[in-house]
Amino acid sequence: MTLEQLRMFVTVAELGSIARAAEQLHKTQPAISIAIKRLQEEFKLSLLQKSGNRLQLTEDGQRMLPHCRYLLRQQADISGLAAHLNRDHERKVELVFDTICQQFTIYDAVINTQQAFPHTELYLTSVARLGALQQVIKGTADIAITPWMHSFHELATFDTLPFGQFEVIAVLHVSCLRNLHTPPKHSSHLHDLPLLMPQAFDIDIDIEKMMGVVPAFTIRTNDSDTQKALLMKGAGWGYIPRDKVSEELALGELVALNLSDVTSSIRGEISAVRKLGEQYGPVSEFLWQQLINIVQSQGLST
Repeated sequence: MTLEQLRMFVTVAELGSIARAAEQLHKTQPAISIAIKRLQEEFKLSLLQKSGNRLQLTEDGQRMLPHCRYLLRQQADISGLAAHLNRDHERKVELVFDTICQQFTIYDAVINTQQAFPHTELYLTSVARLGALQQVIKGTADIAITPWMHSFHELATFDTLPFGQFEVIAVLHVSCLRNLHTPPKHSSHLHDLPLLMPQAFDIDIDIEKMMGVVPAFTIRTNDSDTQKALLMKGAGWGYIPRDKVSEELALGELVALNLSDVTSSIRGEISAVRKLGEQYGPVSEFLWQQLINIVQSQGLST
């Protein structure tokens, strides 16, 4: 059995005619007839039978057809992969994004890249606490979507692309609010409540200095889902991305705090980031261009 015999059999089965199959495959009719005959002899099965002016599949032929198609697709995939690798296309490209930066537009860029380079494996990784930027610095990711501050340029030389905004707000569960003697206008009013904080950042950031608050008690989590669950249990107050709790705020289950002595809302940039001066392959470059296209369509400055 050869792939060429399988291709002839599949084409005849689909067209119902050796003559039409010969025309499509640029083969002679005797060559196709001989190939199918030898295939049937090897399988010891009758695959095709005449019905009027057409050839139709036998029951055995109907069973065999999808398997033959599968083998032909596998052969095409292997040939495509070999051609892909011969053109120095990357075997793998990794896009990592901070959970605070998750946007549906990122997926558009990924889908377009996969369709253009189907043989490259695309890895999407979500991380927390600025871990995306750290992976780019270490070289374990090609591109990161990350919260961005200009001081990060001190960590490495980056190629950056503005990709939107984020907002982190201080919130408290309504049940805690009811138990307070006075509406909290100052961080001292929350002194007896734990502050829900990150365990650590992957990049050296003094979160207490950034937020302007030194808590008496803390509960430290390593992801925003756990932090949100604790907030909803009334375990304390904390800073969390606004879009993570927008529904709970609208329902009145969580209350946004406005404190006079500390930062109650932290707004910042989101950027697409990669290391400058690296040699990127065509797939990574295509993905970067897709992100540029998204930025331009959103009217952001590049």
